[in-house]
Amino acid sequence: VKLDAKLYPVNKTDKVPTVILLHGFPGNQSSPLGLAEKLNTAGLNILVFNYQGSYLSEGNFSFDNCIENVSAAFNFLTEPGNQARFNIDTFKIVVCGYSFGGTIAIESAIYNDKIRNVISIGNDDHSLSLKKVATDSTYRKGYTQFIAKSFEPAGPFRGDLKAQMELYLQNIDRYDLVKNAEKLKTKKILFIVGWQDKTSLLEVNTLPLYRKLQQLNAGNISIKGFESDHRFNNVIDDISNTIIDWIINNPL
Repeated sequence: VKLDAKLYPVNKTDKVPTVILLHGFPGNQSSPLGLAEKLNTAGLNILVFNYQGSYLSEGNFSFDNCIENVSAAFNFLTEPGNQARFNIDTFKIVVCGYSFGGTIAIESAIYNDKIRNVISIGNDDHSLSLKKVATDSTYRKGYTQFIAKSFEPAGPFRGDLKAQMELYLQNIDRYDLVKNAEKLKTKKILFIVGWQDKTSLLEVNTLPLYRKLQQLNAGNISIKGFESDHRFNNVIDDISNTIIDWIINNPL
């Protein structure tokens, strides 16, 4: 399928780092948290796209399709012609996602050995909701209704939500970040969280994975917190500067 995408190139002859920037759910068609323009101005190539089955991208939406989409984006950037055209430093390709995109960034690194550098902003853990869906019928109804709001005809997403949910429930462990932490311990990961985030509680979604990676002696894991809620409106510049410093001033 074809994905609707945009690449913000850097006009340099030297090799430059490149960020695959992933939006939330439902996200938007432009720049997650407005970061694309800010990071590009700082000298980073930025690739943004909409997941398949959303907005103008072809196909049907699902968690696994999103993971595959990230791999497709990574392969696009490492294709020799694109490396030369956009001066891409293939050792410095970073997958950075916000909210739902933060989770997809982590899951993409779990299931693609080539993805080595990850930034996750306000992520959740899909397995936690799925476990509740599997055991609590009232929660399942509310969760499904919430997700359905972003699907056609009212929302920008397309796909068979009922079939997807059944597939997710048969494979809950696949989306369990803590259970799959072993596959992340050699990666370089930056977690960005909001201390006031009540949409994706860091104590539930981020810290358990962070602690597990510490137990596994993962050597390139860091976390940065901001006095903000899930929207991060008051600290976008700070987040941008944190990402730039992490990519440019620290070896990837």
